[in-house]
Amino acid sequence: MKRHGMGALGVVLLVAAASLLTHAQGARFSPVTDEVLRAPSAADWPAWRRDRAGTGYSPLEEITGANVGRLRLAWTTTIEPGALEPEPLVHDGVMYLPHPGDIVQALDAKTGTVIWEYRRRPSGDARGGGGLNRNLALYQDKVFVGTSDAHLVALDARTGRLVWDVAVADPRQGYRYTSGPIAGDGRVFASLSCSGNGPARCFVAAHDAATGKELWRRETVAGPGDSAEVNATWKGLPYERRIKASMWMTGSYDPDLKLVYWTTGSALPYTELAKGTPGSTNLYTQSILALKAETGEIAWYRQMVPRDNFDLDHADNPILADVTIRGQRRPVVYTMGKPSVLWAFDRRTGEYLLHRLVVPFQNIYTQIDEKTGAITMNEEIIPTAVGTSQLVCPGMRGGKIFQAKAFNPRADAIYSAVSLACSHFEFLPLDKSASGVNWDRMEPMPGSNGNAGRLAAVRASTGELLWTHDQRVPIGSVLTTAGDLVFAGDFHRYFRAFDAQSGKVLWEIPLSGPVEGYPISYAAGGRQYVAVSAGGGSVGQRHLAQLYPDVKASTGSNVLMVFALGD
Repeated sequence: MKRHGMGALGVVLLVAAASLLTHAQGARFSPVTDEVLRAPSAADWPAWRRDRAGTGYSPLEEITGANVGRLRLAWTTTIEPGALEPEPLVHDGVMYLPHPGDIVQALDAKTGTVIWEYRRRPSGDARGGGGLNRNLALYQDKVFVGTSDAHLVALDARTGRLVWDVAVADPRQGYRYTSGPIAGDGRVFASLSCSGNGPARCFVAAHDAATGKELWRRETVAGPGDSAEVNATWKGLPYERRIKASMWMTGSYDPDLKLVYWTTGSALPYTELAKGTPGSTNLYTQSILALKAETGEIAWYRQMVPRDNFDLDHADNPILADVTIRGQRRPVVYTMGKPSVLWAFDRRTGEYLLHRLVVPFQNIYTQIDEKTGAITMNEEIIPTAVGTSQLVCPGMRGGKIFQAKAFNPRADAIYSAVSLACSHFEFLPLDKSASGVNWDRMEPMPGSNGNAGRLAAVRASTGELLWTHDQRVPIGSVLTTAGDLVFAGDFHRYFRAFDAQSGKVLWEIPLSGPVEGYPISYAAGGRQYVAVSAGGGSVGQRHLAQLYPDVKASTGSNVLMVFALGD
């Protein structure tokens, strides 16, 4: 494969292929058009969280509460070593599986047989990315991949051959993709994460799907193109020092409103004490942004932590749904971050609709107004001196962090996993910590009864907390289906099916290691499958393990496990 340095950012069209062809996919592939993404086949899982609305919902109903106990392992395949949080895509009987290390495979969705494989040659410029690759995008005849060295890549969906490769940002400054793109209306939308080892300001960008040409980008911090009022939220901090504010997860797209929705994280250093900006709200950190798909202009935003001092990222899959709230049918976007408050906003205007706290305790907010959503922060916990410390609930690991939630329209419910963990933040001088804090020590959340994991169901139309399932170890991402089921794995190694109405555990199986991948369901050959990855765990999973030292989770090789009904 041809290697190329950063040089001028732009499109590099390569003739050489970086894929190993083992089988020809042939004529069975049909293009993934905008119409396909608007109304996917029930058998397919063709986009991040299955659809443009980011719901994590499958309309398949072969597997139900009555027969889920008959689930058996149908096939399995190994995944490359590395941080493991992948979500496969499925279209026309083919599964597209992202691996750590910027590797992609196309597999027969019935058997796991490899059709083609793409292996990107490392550039050597990536810093601290670990090769994490949560998801891909399928659009037209291409597979789109965000890489650990901040390139956006397009592959031929039939063969895996490289079509184009764009150097989007300089990985030596801390840029990388940890989540993949979404696509629609001729564009590919993708956001980057930023580490603290460079002057990186994170952003989401739109690219031409055919060529990779960048069409626009929107940074997560206020800058020269923003109003004086917005820039004033940084309390005089120069633009050059407004760094990080990562966009850790992939957003959602409303093709009718022509809006994309993305959530943002925290600036570095984390505390206003370390930044020297007392009282700063630092737009557009810890927010949900509704961006005009054609220009990247902010149509509206809502900031969920107006004075963040504790790295309370809002890394999320915004869910789009049309729901009747207080007697009126509304176009809604649901979002949640580490504080574990589920927010509902009108996705046209950003108007506040409702919220629900899903953990038993928090000390981040003094009040959230039930009518307006106005936030009053708890100023008693905001640091004022180096050398002090503060207990914050939920803490640095959440609450909800990387876990994707899911919406079941039949049940009128949103399901989300949260960790019942609090963090002790020790405030340090910057010559000892670039973040200004040490957040290594955790303790159980008040009201947790010694449990670190919770799966919560919330009525989408009212915000009512329907049920919770609490357990010793934290829980990962969620899948829900028309079979009235909710699937989720945990950081020990168990994968479970829950009754969507009651939360009762209907089926469980121990896997090979911590279950941190995003579960999906699809059909191939007329049979419904449920797939999830498990394996070596992650830094976050190992950090949270200090809350349950009695539970010894096995770790090992990364694998994808695929289940179907047996006799």
